[in-house]
Amino acid sequence: MKNKINSAELFLYFSIWICANIFSLYMLVKSQTEIFELDSNLIYSLNDLTPGWNFLARFKDVSDVEWSSWKFFLHTSWYYLIITFFASELVRQYCSYLIKPWYILSSIIFIYIYLGFKHMIIVLVQPIVYATVIILGGKKATIWVISIILLLSYNSLKYKFFFWRFLDHRDLQDEEVYLILFCMAWIELRCISYSIDFIDNKEKMTMTSKDFLDMLCYVLYLPLLYTGPIVIYEEFNKSFHVQNKRLPTKLSRFLPDAVIFLLYTLLLDFSFHYVYFYAMQADMELIRRLPTIALCGGGLWMGLEFHMKYVISYGTAASFARLDNIEPPPTPRCIARIHVYSQMWRHFDVGLYRFLVKYIYRPSFDVLKKYLNLPNIICKLLASLETFIFIFMWHGIVWHIFMWTILNYTGITMEHFGKLISKHDKYIWFKKMVLRTEAMEARFIAILCTPLLALSAISNFYLFAGNDVGDLFFDCFSQPSTLNSIILCMSLYSCCHVSMALEDVPSRIFLERAVEENEKKQ
Repeated sequence: MKNKINSAELFLYFSIWICANIFSLYMLVKSQTEIFELDSNLIYSLNDLTPGWNFLARFKDVSDVEWSSWKFFLHTSWYYLIITFFASELVRQYCSYLIKPWYILSSIIFIYIYLGFKHMIIVLVQPIVYATVIILGGKKATIWVISIILLLSYNSLKYKFFFWRFLDHRDLQDEEVYLILFCMAWIELRCISYSIDFIDNKEKMTMTSKDFLDMLCYVLYLPLLYTGPIVIYEEFNKSFHVQNKRLPTKLSRFLPDAVIFLLYTLLLDFSFHYVYFYAMQADMELIRRLPTIALCGGGLWMGLEFHMKYVISYGTAASFARLDNIEPPPTPRCIARIHVYSQMWRHFDVGLYRFLVKYIYRPSFDVLKKYLNLPNIICKLLASLETFIFIFMWHGIVWHIFMWTILNYTGITMEHFGKLISKHDKYIWFKKMVLRTEAMEARFIAILCTPLLALSAISNFYLFAGNDVGDLFFDCFSQPSTLNSIILCMSLYSCCHVSMALEDVPSRIFLERAVEENEKKQ
């Protein structure tokens, strides 16, 4: 809901939330520094701290393999992507019917030259499997069975280090192996999207060579191949049927984006020279020595770092995709302005959210409603459960992902019941006779959402850092001191008001408006 409280009170909530963020991060850095000053040898015992930028003369935290792998891909591929874009423009201009084969060829060339033949084989396995299923007359149910089998196989092989052995890890950097692990997850989503759209839209269940070409073009599209975000096939296919924008118009959007994401990258790498919270998790005793406020700063840092790396990776990939007339999902919203689970899923990874809604949630809801004739709330909860089961399998079948999934589903369920109660006659009476104003209702909802926000934060800590850190936050939040309880509750309560006030404000709003004005002028 929109926040209806007055501007002075809202300013107070913004101030409290901003100050709480800054103070907790300050306490994290201060406490971390004190720990290392007490024993100077500790910093040398952490394997994920390596010498950083020379002019800073500090160690750098390199423990985030997602970030290092995505940086490796962007560093390796940026000039190749620029060259292929200009080549694509020539193909679009003079031989537009060859643009899809060119996308496939340019991707295969990159994979073969930079990552190797074995890497290319792994990339091509899934589209061949899905195409075979379609050729053999498989229906949507078959697609999902195959998808589950592939997910189970992929997770089993990943945790048994099959890919390290198959790719001959001795001749590769770690980032090259991790890239194929990320790539396979994205490829599966694209294969599902294409296959289900193909089955829904084709009168005859026969895949032609042109259809297979369309599939490979979509699945292997290089800018989105390794880092995401997921663009469903329907949106990707639109890029071949829209008017090609003029080159200056494309570059006027791409170049500012490239500069912004480069600055974001430098800022994030700079921060890794001063915040060692991830590296310290190799020795949980160091994390346990942090005071509560500093530990909260560590949780905030993990969320901000998670947000920044996805903004950079998704945003950079989306900038290249936009050059090819593909309209990518918006960049993730900052986690510091989200207070409920539904907003996190709807606004953080928008592409994944659209995929889940289109291919899992809505079809599941329709089937449950049609054949079981259950109340809407039960159908929604069961459809959500199916969706979260897929999320669990796709992210990885391990305990900390299971905890994150369960807590997310619990939060979503509580939201559903909350919305159901808000439509009940007794709540309407309570709102009219007790709360009376929309401002009081906003305060009441913020109070109710405060514990839900705390649960949401802890669930994400399981995702960011694993079982030990997630359990530690649970213990810390379940037995806080009176002072820490007051500070924490007031901060989270203020965050709820901030989130409600910014609910309709999209990410990167100022740049979006500038782009729109620029396109109108042209």
